[in-house]
Amino acid sequence: MNDKRIKHTGLIFLSAFLLSSCSQEDLADHDLTNDESEILFFTSVPGVETRSYDNIDLDRIKKNGFNVAAASLDNVNEKGDTIPVGYFPSQLVTQTPGMGEAYRSASCRWPSNKDNKDGKLRFFAFFPSVNDLKKSAGLSENDDTHFKLEYISTNNTVEYWMRGFKVNKDITQHSDFVTATVEGTKTDNLYSGINLTFQHHLSGLYFEAFGDPQSYEVEIAGVRVGGIALESDFSFQGISNNLTPQNESWRLTKVGRWTGVNQKKGCVEYIFQEGDEVVQIGKGNYKTKEESANIMGRSGCALVIPLDYTVWTDYKNNKNNNIANQKLYFSVLLRVKEKLTDNNTLLYPYIEGANLNSSVIVTEDNMKVVYLSVERSTGKIKHQVYRKTGDKKFYTDKSYSKEYITPENEEIRNYGWASCIPSTTTQRWNPGFQYIYKLDYTNGVGVQDPEDAMPGKPIIAPIEVTGTPLATWHTVKDYNNVEIKDEEVGFTIE
Repeated sequence: MNDKRIKHTGLIFLSAFLLSSCSQEDLADHDLTNDESEILFFTSVPGVETRSYDNIDLDRIKKNGFNVAAASLDNVNEKGDTIPVGYFPSQLVTQTPGMGEAYRSASCRWPSNKDNKDGKLRFFAFFPSVNDLKKSAGLSENDDTHFKLEYISTNNTVEYWMRGFKVNKDITQHSDFVTATVEGTKTDNLYSGINLTFQHHLSGLYFEAFGDPQSYEVEIAGVRVGGIALESDFSFQGISNNLTPQNESWRLTKVGRWTGVNQKKGCVEYIFQEGDEVVQIGKGNYKTKEESANIMGRSGCALVIPLDYTVWTDYKNNKNNNIANQKLYFSVLLRVKEKLTDNNTLLYPYIEGANLNSSVIVTEDNMKVVYLSVERSTGKIKHQVYRKTGDKKFYTDKSYSKEYITPENEEIRNYGWASCIPSTTTQRWNPGFQYIYKLDYTNGVGVQDPEDAMPGKPIIAPIEVTGTPLATWHTVKDYNNVEIKDEEVGFTIE
């Protein structure tokens, strides 16, 4: 997994004070008295037994610290109901040299526990910081519409929210997101401190490929996951409604939930970059599922918002997949060549014209073609290049300002997106799980991507193909060692 560099700063915290639903006010200042003392925090992050999901660990938290806010639970109304009130805003807490494993901040102090009060607080901790999450999402620190922290009061209860959580389209920029919500009192925890067990709230997706096609070869250079939520709101408390039941006790330990409100859908992707090596299926390698190849390049796994997703199984009728509820699909950036002919004719992406260096390039159906300069001897990517219709030259940038002169040891290859769709109508991803999908290219390639001009069109006509689960192949465990089975995805001819 790529090392995601993290830095932390203090955050602005907004609080709501009970009076009306969805109201919010600036947090009032607190008069810290001599009776109040610094709060000690101790941390743990559940272990992970699956590969490529090591994006968050205790060493990074120890190095950078984490953020924590608190609500007071000492407020009781006339009916005897406890009403949380924002106590201190989100603060960066760090380890103090020479003070052992405890985290602290001079701004995080216990309230008084006099007058029959325990000094009870509910803590909301998270990592990375808001500014680092903004950076991961490709936003500036001045963005005030994403990753907003606030209390929302409804019916004498208060929830702590992060509004507008956003995932970057570029998989290499993905960062994990962990939180801990726990209660404590000055009476009980002044000296023992507060123990925070952080929980992962994103799902990891990882793709591999294999196959033994007899008449064609497949060369892979990228992956895409479409129809997923790129933005959503997150509540630090409450149980998620879309957890796959393992057992009731397990489900009840998963604190924090994503909401379908304010969702924005799109795709995440990774196109192989310099140093990545193309994956070739059908040349004697990766024939069986046991020999399957990683097709994520050096991006690591995609970290996505875990919700219940409806799959794009109706690609025949809903070809554009662009209705309000865009549906889930996987796409692979690939090229397909005939195996049985002397000149290995290019079958996909579809190109009209004699060869790639033709003075006039017209792509059939005006499909979106990606051009990569590949080292001939190794199959390693050197550059992504760009070409405009009617121009035989390649350029280093999308604005076509600088021509790319292809070295003798490289060649320009063109690739197109091909979608493979699990035949199940829904996919449910749990927070903190990694899902590994294996794609079988033995009997087909897929259908054209929803973003192409002919979405849903079968590739290598007249064979019509779509992904279908074949069998379970790998046991995936979450951080509490609860087992969950995942799917292998192949193709079936309809």
